[in-house]
Order: sequence, then C-alpha cells, then structure tokens
Amino acid sequence: MNGRPGIIRVRGGAGPNRLAATAARLARVSVLVGALAVLVPAQIAWGQAGQATIYRDTWGVPHIYADREDEGYYAFGYVAAEDEGEFLGRIVLAARGTAAAAFGPEMVESDYTSRLWRHHAEARVGLTRLSPELRRNYERWAQGFNRYVADHRAAVPAWMPTVTATDLVAVSRWLLWLAYQAGDGLAKCRASGVQLSAAAEDGLANRAVAASNEWVLAPWRTAGGNTIVLSDPHGEVDGQFVFEVRLHAGRLSFAGFTVAAMPLLVQTRRVSWGMTTGAPSVADCYEVTLEPGRTDRYRSDGALQRLIEEPVRIEVQGAGPVRRTLTYTRHNGILSPVVGRKDGKVWVVSTSYMDRAGDFDEEVYRMVLARNVAELKEAMRLQGMFPQNVMAGDVDGATFYVRAGRTPRRPSGVNWRRALDGNTARTAWLGIHPFEDLVQIENPSTGYMQNNNIGPDRMFEGSPMTPDRYPDYIYNDREGRTNSRGRRAVEVLSSAVRFTVDDAIELALDEKWIDTEQWREALRRSVAADPDRLRRLSPAARQLADGLLRFDGHARAESKAALGYWYWRTTLLEQAGAAGTRAVLEAGGRPDQPLEPGVADRVVDALEGAVARMAKEGRTDARLGDVFRIGRPGSPSYPLGGVALATDDRRHCESLASWDLLCVHTQRAFTAVAPDSSGHRMAQIGSRLLRLTVFSDPIQSFTLHNFGQTSRAGSPHRDDQAQLTSERRLKPVLFEKAELLPHVTSQITLDVPLP
Repeated sequence: MNGRPGIIRVRGGAGPNRLAATAARLARVSVLVGALAVLVPAQIAWGQAGQATIYRDTWGVPHIYADREDEGYYAFGYVAAEDEGEFLGRIVLAARGTAAAAFGPEMVESDYTSRLWRHHAEARVGLTRLSPELRRNYERWAQGFNRYVADHRAAVPAWMPTVTATDLVAVSRWLLWLAYQAGDGLAKCRASGVQLSAAAEDGLANRAVAASNEWVLAPWRTAGGNTIVLSDPHGEVDGQFVFEVRLHAGRLSFAGFTVAAMPLLVQTRRVSWGMTTGAPSVADCYEVTLEPGRTDRYRSDGALQRLIEEPVRIEVQGAGPVRRTLTYTRHNGILSPVVGRKDGKVWVVSTSYMDRAGDFDEEVYRMVLARNVAELKEAMRLQGMFPQNVMAGDVDGATFYVRAGRTPRRPSGVNWRRALDGNTARTAWLGIHPFEDLVQIENPSTGYMQNNNIGPDRMFEGSPMTPDRYPDYIYNDREGRTNSRGRRAVEVLSSAVRFTVDDAIELALDEKWIDTEQWREALRRSVAADPDRLRRLSPAARQLADGLLRFDGHARAESKAALGYWYWRTTLLEQAGAAGTRAVLEAGGRPDQPLEPGVADRVVDALEGAVARMAKEGRTDARLGDVFRIGRPGSPSYPLGGVALATDDRRHCESLASWDLLCVHTQRAFTAVAPDSSGHRMAQIGSRLLRLTVFSDPIQSFTLHNFGQTSRAGSPHRDDQAQLTSERRLKPVLFEKAELLPHVTSQITLDVPLP
C-alpha cells in the first residue's frame, strides 16, 4: 500500500492477469462488501461512511464500484479530476463568470456573457430543484474532485477552484447554452441584422459544425434478436469536453460519456440512447424600440416599461477590474438579455430554458434510472433536455425517437423565424407545449430508424413524421431534407434482415462515399463518348481514370483510388463550378439520355487538373491516409479514412445548394484543415464519442473516444484512441466485472468520508 491514508492502490507492476488472480483469491478468503476491490480488509474498520473502488482498464477508462450512489459519485469526481481536472476547472471558472481573474483580459467577454445569462446564479436556484438523491450525488462528486486536487496540490495549477454542486449544474448549461438553449434566438437576431458579441458568434459557429449519427435496429432485424443502438456525436475531434466512465453504485449502473457529473451520453444494462443536432424552436428574438431620447425605457402596448440593469464588476488578472452592465427585459415573464443595441432599439433573446436550471440534470438522472423506453419517456416529460434529436432503444425491443426541446407555444400569425415586435404582448408566448406535442415516434413498423441530422420525414422509408402534422416551429425543418450520412444509413439499415454485431460495427465505422457509382458512370460515359478524347489523355490522367473506374467508393486510408477520387471530385467543383458539376452528376444518373454539351470536357479537364495537383503536392503515388491524418497536435499522427469530399474552405460547402455536389460525408464525417508544413491534412471535425450498444445477454457494447481518455501530458492514454480510429477499431466497454478483471491495469480503493 502507498499514497495517502484512506487510499489503497495497486499499480503497474502486477499485470492484468495477476491483479485478477489476486482479487479472486481475496474474494475467496474474505466476505466483504466489494471484496474484489479491497486488498487490505482492515481498512473497512476505519469508521468511514463507505468505500469506492476504481479500476482502470487497458485504455485508462475508470470503472467505479461502490455500494451507494453518492459513494460512487465521490470516486467519479476523483477520477474526473485526475483525467481532466484542469479542463473542468477552467469550465467551472467560465461558468461562474470569473475566468478573467485567473487568465487575464482575454476572458472578460466570456465572463460578461456568462453573467449576462446568469449561469451560476440560476444554477444556485436549480440545485434546489434536484431530487435529494441527485443533489447528494453532486455534492459527493464535488468532494471527490476537491479531494484529488488536495492530494495533488503541487501538480495542480494555483488557479484551480474548489468545485461545488452548484458548479456542476452550471457547467452543462454553460457548455451548451449559446449553441442550443439560446442559440435559436441568437440566430434569429443575427438573421434580422443584429451585430452579436464575439462570444455569441462563437456559440453559433459551434452550432453550425455540430453533426452526429444515431440509429436503432429492432430485434427482428438482427441476427441475435437483440436491439442495437448507435450514438456517434460529431464535432471537434478532441472530445475532451466529455469524460468516459463506467459507474456501478447503488441503483446506478451506466457506461459512456459524461459532462462533468452528468451522464449525458450513456447506456445502462436496459436502455441506451443517442443525440443529434435538430430540434424545435425554443427561443425567440425581440426587437424593442426605446422611448425617444431614452436608453432605459420602452413601451409595451402603450405602458411604459423600464429596462432591468445590473452593474457587474469583473476582476481581471494582471489588470484593473472591468465594470459592465447586464441589461434585460422581462419578455414572456422571464429575464431576457439584451444582446444588441443600435439607433434607439435593443434586441433581446427569450429562451424557455432561462429560469429552468437543474431540470436538465434531473431529467438525465431519471433517464439513467429508467428500466425501459416507457420510463425513459416519462423522465423526458420534465423537458429539461437541451434541444436535440433523441433516439433510444431498450433490452425488451422497444425503440423511440423524439425531437426534444422545451418549446414555447407561439401565437398564430407571427413570423417566429425573425425578430418579433417586442413592444406588444401580441407576440408573447402562450405557455409551453407538453411533451406529447413534440415530433416523436415509438416502435416504427420498419424496425429501424436513424437521424443523422436529417428531417424527421426522411428518418426511414414512409416516415409519418411529416411537417403538415405539426406546428412549423415544432417541426422546425424543411420537408424532405436529407444528407449523405442519412441516405447511407437508410440504404444499409433498410436491407438489414439478419444484422450481426460485426455488421453494426461496420456501419458505425462506414467509409462509403455515397453515389460513387453515379459519378463513376458519368466518368465512364465521358471517356467513352469520344475515343480521341481518351487517346489525348496524359498517361497520368489515364491511370487516374482507370483507378476511378475500378473504385468501390470506400474512403479507406490505404486506398490510392480513394485519394485520386478525392482530388478528382474537388478539382471538378473548383473548375466547373456548381452548375457544371451538377450536370456531370446528372449525366451519371441518366445513362439513357445523351450527354449534355460540355459534360465530357469538364470530366476530362478535371482528370488532368487532378493529376497536376497531385504531382505538384507530391501525391502521385500516395494513399488517402498518406494525406489525411488524425492525432493530437504535437503528437504522432495516424492515417485516416472516412474523410469528407470537401475543399479546404468549409464555406465553399456551406454556399452550395446541395450537399451531393461536394461535402459528401461518410458515416465517420471527418473533415480536415488545409495541408500543414508536412503536407498532411489533419482531421478537425468528425466522429469523437462513438457508442454502440447491443442488448444481448450478456450485453455487448463498444466505444471510441478521440483522442484518448485524458489530455494530461505524459499519460499513455493521451492519444492512444487516435490509433484505434485510424485502424477502424472500437474498444469493448467491459460492462460486467467478470469481463473487466482480466483487463485491469490499476486499482484504487477510496475511503469515502462521512457527509
């Protein structure tokens, strides 16, 4: 035993098999609660409230075992501090609005924004809304986090805060707020010409790049007769904002990804769910005309109203304090922050989540406790979930989807997509829609569904969730909207009649560029239309054409043809423009129609242009993974497949009327930045928090967390999962203790102090 009193450790030298044997031997000689986790039975007599044991597996993921929930949460906070303490500490300060006091002037705008939205103040109130069990869990998590900091004070930054349960309510609110709970209203203000703050623009930028996959298969479509659930949120490939953990304590038994203490994206033995961007409209922008000559008065239906103003003082490290004013109206009966001001007008955002802190935490807690889809639906009636497509399946075969969001009921006749008249109550909300009003479906007859950021009417063949059945602000999508990932998922899942676990893993990691066959046909027709054109091709262009005509469409890292295809498609768009590229695509889909004039020339010119680019960039004989890479900055990188067909400028994609001209994503959805000094295009956005759950007996589940379990320098788990990503492999969850023990690399038993 080493370390501080109250901690029992086994580290390193005893390999996984030896640890398992030791634990099994102790279990046979000592009948103790959690005997597999305790190496010195005398420690139990120390008069502590309880104990929690932390096992680390070969990927550094912590597995926590305790008798009670709060004891498990104590260890949960402890390992979170160990793996991502500095990151979480920064977020705590940002959510409090005190980051500038630690980090200097560059954080003043962030602090002002956090205080404007009242994250910490509302979290204090929200903490009182939590059930006694969850509040106790949060308090214990904070104690465990602070315990680790105290135990390792010399290695922890001096600015590290003492974390409280209030901070845990504030953190998830801060992380998601500007993109989701308030993002809807901010986007409407911007669409109405309002100049937003840099912090608000950053939040909307995060909203713009958010993309994800989720799908479920009913038992009758699978080989084992088990429900299968896939969750794969996309975004910045460093998934550091979440923490991977397995927790078994009291009633709780879950595995997956947590936001601080919130088990947001997890599975249990009985239920699993995923989330993707897409939701009803939950916030509005109001344009308010001020009284002439006044900066703090306005009228509502003739009655004079005063803007609510609160002075704040922001302490700044290395500089004097900054004094600002928080300004609000009380539209819809809630504090609505002023986000823009110009020419005698102010613009305010009302979000239905403003004064409901804590509901999100409580809802997720109840979801984790749910034993089936019916109980999960009951938990979600609280409507604390941030605006998202939520899809779930359970061990009994039930499946469910809801386009979740706490949705205001708008009066008829208002244009909710733009800034509303803020000088009248006629644009005010008429309450909140009940959960039953939201777009949702349970157990569709197709036996599968997916929402890879597409419209509800395209989630599966014959979807009844069409826009005519809902208020437009609840549906909040365009009829028939789909994308490459959604089409590919339907293509595969609709053909599933005996889907195996291997099939599920293959789809989760699918690297097919959809419609490659159609583009290949356009190429075939173009080179066949005129033999002289083929003869005039340079040897390099002819070789490229030969590879493309044999290409199967899978963007494998080891594929030379895939890299050639990427160069050809991106060059075609740059040379021919959107209209010319569209004509080429249509030529491939209409083989019975004559080629339009110019199509063949565009195809051949793009071949020559592509080989010229490849020669200039030294990629003539390269594979896709020689160019596209994944890895943490400053660390080794690995070959990457599954990349998007996209130019270096993402705005090029966003300006196109249709994704299928370029911007075609595989299921993995990796997009890369421009080449670095080594000519590598490093992945920036894509799959980062993948979970796959198969409700077999015993349960089978897998995860993949880029770049690794921790960002801590020197840790072997800082970027080891980037190599898994490169190799298209998932790691097993090891949900049951018997599965885990042969793979244990370290073990700690914490004595949990009395409350």
